[in-house]
Amino acid sequence: MAGEEVHRHTKKALAGDVEALRALLNILTGSGVPVAVYAAYALVYQFAMNNLIDVSEECRRCGGRCCREGHPVPLYSFDIEELVRNLGPGVLAKLIRSGDTWLLPRPCPFQEEWRCTIHRFKPYACLSYPFATEDEQIEEMKRYRGSGIPKLRVPPGCPAGEKVKESVDAVAEGLRRRLGRDPTPQELLEELLRVYRG
Repeated sequence: MAGEEVHRHTKKALAGDVEALRALLNILTGSGVPVAVYAAYALVYQFAMNNLIDVSEECRRCGGRCCREGHPVPLYSFDIEELVRNLGPGVLAKLIRSGDTWLLPRPCPFQEEWRCTIHRFKPYACLSYPFATEDEQIEEMKRYRGSGIPKLRVPPGCPAGEKVKESVDAVAEGLRRRLGRDPTPQELLEELLRVYRG
């Protein structure tokens, strides 16, 4: 898999495709490269946030700050295709074009109050926030040496991220006690699926 195809596959995994996530975790952990192992854990946390743990109350309380503040969000060609397929070509007028690059402005034109009106097909960068985005995790990624569960960063003022981190950390701690070691990303995913989906 190369370039954009990796991102397309990752978006599929973060949107809820468990088999795609399992395959991705195997590739990342099989590499033995610390940053890839970090990414595998980050994807598990992000998957839990997107698909397993209800954070709607935390997002409502926060008001969806991540959608209102910050730099414009980069979009991949598959994000654009999905937006056009679901909303029609007129959607392009709501985006920013900079050369060959498309960006989603902030505040997001698809946010109503705290809710995302395109949640079902939101862009890859949005599905990746906050655990699977390099901007948020870069300093911790540089420190990580490849063993154990990394210290994932939650942006200040993100109650949804805090809830997910606490919840996943608690599941990981239970597994750690049971196994006598840190769980692999794959083991952590399977335990989260068992705990939250039965």
